[in-house]
Amino acid sequence: MFVEERSRPVLFEVCRLLGLRASDAVLLRHHSNAVYGIDDVVVKIAPGEVAMGQVRSVVALVRWLTRLGFPTVPLSPALAQPIRVAGHAVTVWERLDPAHDRPVTTAELGSLLHRLHSLPLPEIDLPDLRPLESIHRSLTLSEILDEDARAFLFGRLESLGKSWSEMTFPRGNSLIQTDPQTRNALRRLDGTPVLADWDGAGVGPREWDIATIAVHCRRFGLPGAASFADFTDTYGWWDVESWESFESLCRLRELQMIATNARKCRPGTSAAAEVLRRVEGLQADAYDMTGWRIL
Repeated sequence: MFVEERSRPVLFEVCRLLGLRASDAVLLRHHSNAVYGIDDVVVKIAPGEVAMGQVRSVVALVRWLTRLGFPTVPLSPALAQPIRVAGHAVTVWERLDPAHDRPVTTAELGSLLHRLHSLPLPEIDLPDLRPLESIHRSLTLSEILDEDARAFLFGRLESLGKSWSEMTFPRGNSLIQTDPQTRNALRRLDGTPVLADWDGAGVGPREWDIATIAVHCRRFGLPGAASFADFTDTYGWWDVESWESFESLCRLRELQMIATNARKCRPGTSAAAEVLRRVEGLQADAYDMTGWRIL
């Protein structure tokens, strides 16, 4: 498992290269990646299984977005990026406001995604969106699911996979972020919102990003009863919920959230308990259940 005890030694070496004291670093997040804040930079350490080529593509994408003037977090100029330390791909970013006091709103996310989805496809090796493969792999590798839960989720994947294969996407394919949410958006010092976290970026239907926002509004109770309506107003697709495949896509998207976290969680942790609680809600057909705790 990729835990803090494994990422801290990598951080020490990166800080040595930057001329910073690792003891001053603050752990910001340790989930898909280890993310540490220190001085005016953020150090992002990928798990060992993440290929260097994948991280190079992320770096190339961010540089491309920056050249186009798209609002995103810039890479730090302190080091050539990415670097490899003790078998881990590492990137270093400029440190922005995490926006705890003034979170990026769903309306602002709508504007950001509209702008992102309007960009031409970059000439960068980016993956195509393949949610069925991703979910199948995560369910197979998970250590926290018992056989009943795994069988239930595989059954759900089979049903939703059939729906996915029959979907026709009215908005078509573009560059997508794949996990747009308020936690993946920050603010510059002047308050301007920017998108962050491009690890999952790829090519796929624009509707995937939109469904992600909808699931977050429904499941995590984003502030304001009209959060998703605020998003669709600024995105410019006011009647997206009338699209015949929208609900099936939302259910597939939340299944991916569950499966991905089920793969990443260690047994016996609070995160594992949260994932299992979500599975129990689906088994009870409590689709309207709110109050998921974000991981």
